[in-house]
Amino acid sequence: AHDRYINPSKYSVVLVSEGAMFEGGEMVFKDTAKDAYGHAKLGGIGDLVSVKLQELSSKYNKGKPINVINQKLGYLVRGGDPDAIDSIVPMAYGNMALDLILKGIHGRLIVLKNGRYDNVPIDVVTSSKKLVNLEKHYNTERLRPSYKSFEMQPLFIMTSE
Repeated sequence: AHDRYINPSKYSVVLVSEGAMFEGGEMVFKDTAKDAYGHAKLGGIGDLVSVKLQELSSKYNKGKPINVINQKLGYLVRGGDPDAIDSIVPMAYGNMALDLILKGIHGRLIVLKNGRYDNVPIDVVTSSKKLVNLEKHYNTERLRPSYKSFEMQPLFIMTSE
């Protein structure tokens, strides 16, 4: 509510992943159909979150309900067809994490460092607040990221400084 209130356009964006659940609730499935492995297709949590947001909004929005637009992103819009990187990197991360656990090593984060797999103390992400340089990377008038050029920029432009 606070983010929405201070935003000049008075809007917020909420992304909800299928598989998310309300606390104490259960996963929401699209229907009762199962795939070849016997798994039901997830679907519908976004609809439930939209309804709940509308129900609760007036409590946090000075007595006024909010309008909610619910859009379901198609698979190709979300990510397209997976490539080798989409398959290999998560597998490597998972195997490296399991190797650390089996060695009794905890509190580490699997990373790509200088183009190579590695692990670092978890404090790397928890010890300081990472801030985006808004003047450099964000057009505050248009409320969107801005990039003059990607040439010679690191992969994660906004978090690399």
